[in-house]
Amino acid sequence: MSNLMKNSSILSLIFLIIFSSNIFSQIEYGITLEDLEGNSFLDNHVLQFDTLEYPDASFTYKVRNNTSETIRVRVEVESFSGTDGSMMELCFGECYFGVELGQSYPINQAQPYVYIAANNTQIADGDHFFNTDPGNGNPVEYSFRFYMCDENGDQLFSQAELQTDFSINYYYSASLGLENVDGLKLVYYLLNDKLFINSESILSLRIYDLAGRVISENSISTGNNIIDVLNLSKKHVILSFESEEGQITSKKILIP
Repeated sequence: MSNLMKNSSILSLIFLIIFSSNIFSQIEYGITLEDLEGNSFLDNHVLQFDTLEYPDASFTYKVRNNTSETIRVRVEVESFSGTDGSMMELCFGECYFGVELGQSYPINQAQPYVYIAANNTQIADGDHFFNTDPGNGNPVEYSFRFYMCDENGDQLFSQAELQTDFSINYYYSASLGLENVDGLKLVYYLLNDKLFINSESILSLRIYDLAGRVISENSISTGNNIIDVLNLSKKHVILSFESEEGQITSKKILIP
């Protein structure tokens, strides 16, 4: 065999290995979550709420089966904080008023799962999350994990090319939203020791303690901004936003 043919064979083999590796390294989700309009969410998406009132605090969802076979699905309460779970209404196949940490639903022993047809969503239209716990001034957070299961309700574990579970988070804080306050169009919320701010204009932000001392100064650009507030945990502070025109808007909040 000539050197040219050898080199050609080696290159073909390398291409085949790389191509095969790319195919099997792509993770396909067996199930995903979407709203009633068919808008899909990314795994571990955070749903954000600043109210306890129905229907604004309720999220109605569909679980989509992306496989070519009918599957069984359950949902696990993976974690929660700022609450004991007693004021969460969870509906998936059946409705439960109050949930327990680590428990999977539905818990009907005759059928501890929801059937979902191939390339479709569950039949029920009313499955939802709805929190009414104010959290005593602290944020309320839930993490839910949907997973494919067998006829006994036991999880079918993910394979290299197929992810068999999907997580979604529910986050409530009374101080989550700040909309059109004195003409400033922005939204802010606190999550995981971070202050997230989405603004429609360029602003400056000063954070004061209750004694009036400046703790930090920040420039806020249009779009998304993230400020680390880990060192302010459990403290009351004042957020003072100033527009380019000199308009100042202040808000007192508790950093959780």
